[in-house]
Amino acid sequence: MPKSLRIFALLLATCVVVFAQTRANFPWWNSPIVDDPQLGLTQAQKQRIRQIVRSYRNRLLDARNNASKAELDLDDLFNDPDASTQGAEGVIQRAAEARANASRVFLEMSFQIRSVLTLDQWRELVRRWDEVRKKRPQDTQVPPE
Repeated sequence: MPKSLRIFALLLATCVVVFAQTRANFPWWNSPIVDDPQLGLTQAQKQRIRQIVRSYRNRLLDARNNASKAELDLDDLFNDPDASTQGAEGVIQRAAEARANASRVFLEMSFQIRSVLTLDQWRELVRRWDEVRKKRPQDTQVPPE
């Protein structure tokens, strides 16, 4: 595969990661939903969720900071009038890996939190996430062809 095509493929994969939205990206544990009687979390569930979030906090911060640094390098690359294909490959790869790692850590934490919830509680959160997502004008959606 030609290098320019590989660069394009890496860039495309990076964009997909950036614009992908999952239910896990809804930080409900920091919102009033936690105390909503309709969700019905027990004190033990709330405490366990707080413990999980605390246990992942430093890893999340590190992963997000690494992704932010990689984003700055990516910005520099795209604004460099002398950028080369060879130099771009490494920067794009690091940015894609940093984003993927940040998503992975967040999803791991989200799965741990999910294990604390009942199926009905999970379904209520999914319903709420869908409502929030519909209200967000900044969500990027791929237009139909």
